Order: sequence, then C-alpha cells, then structure tokens
Amino acid sequence: MDVLLRIRVLVWILVLALWGIMVYQFLGEDDQPQVQYVSNPYRTPVVPRVEPPIETPAPPPAEEQQPPPDDAALSEGQPVASSLLGVPPAPAAPPQPSSLDYIKPLKAIRLPARRYRPSPPMAEERPRLPDPAIPPGFVKTVTRHFNVYSEGGLAPQDVLDMLEELHGNLMLDLAAFSPWADDQRVSIYLFRSQDTYREVTGRPAWSGGASSVAKRKIFVYESDELRGILAHELCHIYYDGFYLDGHPDPLWLSEGMATLIQVERGMAAPNWLRDNLQILEEGGGYSLPQLMSVTTTAGSSDDRVRLWYAESYSVVRFLLRTQYRSSFYHFSEYLREGKDPTQALYRAYGMPYNRLKALEYAWRYDLTSRSMTRLSAAQP
Repeated sequence: MDVLLRIRVLVWILVLALWGIMVYQFLGEDDQPQVQYVSNPYRTPVVPRVEPPIETPAPPPAEEQQPPPDDAALSEGQPVASSLLGVPPAPAAPPQPSSLDYIKPLKAIRLPARRYRPSPPMAEERPRLPDPAIPPGFVKTVTRHFNVYSEGGLAPQDVLDMLEELHGNLMLDLAAFSPWADDQRVSIYLFRSQDTYREVTGRPAWSGGASSVAKRKIFVYESDELRGILAHELCHIYYDGFYLDGHPDPLWLSEGMATLIQVERGMAAPNWLRDNLQILEEGGGYSLPQLMSVTTTAGSSDDRVRLWYAESYSVVRFLLRTQYRSSFYHFSEYLREGKDPTQALYRAYGMPYNRLKALEYAWRYDLTSRSMTRLSAAQP
C-alpha cells in the first residue's frame, strides 16, 4: 500500500508542476498581441514638397525631347471579291530627369479618325408618297398604317385587324429599317379572286401576292393563305425599302428575311418548309457561295427553289437570332453601301466570321446542335 500511495503522490506532483509551468508561461507573456503593421497599399502616398534646387540642370538634348510620331490614319482597303473566300517595337524610354520641373506631361496620341455611321433616315426625311387614286370598282378604307383598296366593296374588318396586327409584329424586327412606317401608310390592293388578280397584275398562276417596294404597294387576293402572303410582302416593303438609297439587297437576303417574317411574325409557315429544313439538317442544300450567287429563280424546278428558300430563311434566322440585332442591322447597312458579303459579315459580326466558310461552319453546326439559336432546324 505504501508503494501505491507514493506513486499516486508522485503523479499528482508532476501534474501540479506541469500546471504551474503552463500558468507561469501564460502570465509571463505580454498582454499586447504581437502584430506586424504594414502600410496600406491603396492609400495615396503623401509626397513631400521639394524645393527646386538653386542650380537647375540643363534640359535634355533636343533629340531626347522629340515626341513620338503620330499614328498614321487607317485607310480602307479595296473590296474583296466575293468569289475569294505587326506593331513596331516601342522606342527605348528616355532617361528620367532628376527634377519634377522637367517631367513633361504625356502627349496625347492622335487616334485615327473614327468613321461614325449615319443613323437611319427618320420618317420626316423620307419622301411622303401621295395616296393612290381609287381604281374603278374598288372601295378605299383607311387604317392607322394602311390604305386598303378592296374590290367590290369595303374590306372585311377581320382583314383590317389582321393588317394592323401584322404591322405591330413586323416592327419588332424591322422598325430600324423602316422608321417612316410609323406615320406613313402602305397601300394594299385586295382582289376578290385570283382571276382578277392575275388579270390586273399579269402574275403567273402560282403567285399569291406581289409588291412594289418603291411605291409601297401590295397586290393580293382573298385566300386561306392571305395572312402569310401579307406578312411576306410587307417584309419586302419594310426591309427592301431600306436599300432604295443605296445598293439593292441580294436575293437570298431579301427572300430569306421575308420567309422568316412570314414564319415567325406572320405565324404562317409554308407547308414545304419543314421537309426542306430536315434536308439541311442532314447536310444537304447549297454552299453559301452558291446560295448567295443566285440572282433569279426563274427556270428552276420547284424542289430546288423551295430548298433554296428554306436555306435562305435558315441562314437569315441564324444571323438575326445569334447576336445582337444591331449586328444584323450593320450587316444590312454595309451591303447597302456596296460591300461584298464577306466584308459586310466581318465588319458587322467580327471574328470568327472573316470568311463565308466560317459562317457556313457555324450555321451548320447550329443546325445539328441547336446550341446557338435554341431553335430546332426542323421547327419553323
């Protein structure tokens, strides 16, 4: 028992000794924590005032004061044919003077003059066309944005309401191209039958409507497809009229835009569009240079024409829906100025669209992935 008692006492002594050491170390430390102070890197340093020396050093030699030459103005290159698909080292810094009195302010660099693009002509700058005379056998009805000349009597109210609804929908995409449309009217000639329509206009049997862009006139006849035809022809008035002051828009762009407006704003997709979009999704169709080289569809088979229309619609939809609408507006504006499609595309959209081949690759990639337009290729 004595041995166990001694061991216990010894253990307690050791415990108390360790506790005493810890207390001594704790009480012996400085009450203030050891903190390392650093200067605030974001504080504006106070620069002491330095009196100018009595004897000032001579200014640097003349060759060290010569300002850098101004940048040369950028010159516009020659247009690139549609069938064709180094900064110098900085000069050494001059030696720094010893006094602030000889530090000259930085010279402003003259940047090349920016070429500001003119804004689209406003409605008051556009010529106001007089209302056409009423043809014999027609009755005129005036709405907010249209003069409707209906054969044999007043135009049906549902047609008048449809026209105003279409105008509001079309302006979602075309307001920048036709600012005049806010207070100037388009003339609509509504025939009762296709026979009188063909007799007056001389259009072929397959024609459902015709338009005169310069005179802002549309000729149609009453049918089940009237809504889609009106949307298509109104697009020609509002969009193609943008090019009256310059170079005309290419056929693929005109018809592609009109088909897109007919489908998305007129909500009247042609019955042949879905099958042809499926052909494009499977890798068929035309190359973009082939598509853009077409100036007329006369004499071609119906199948080839419909495929061409479907591809024009798909390419225009890609250009209009994948970036800001201002990009498509500038693309159209460059074409109106006479730039070829490659130049207009690169200037409006930038990289990687420096060639038509790059646009075709991106467009066809979207047909299969639907990752850019978020729309199915087979879903008009």
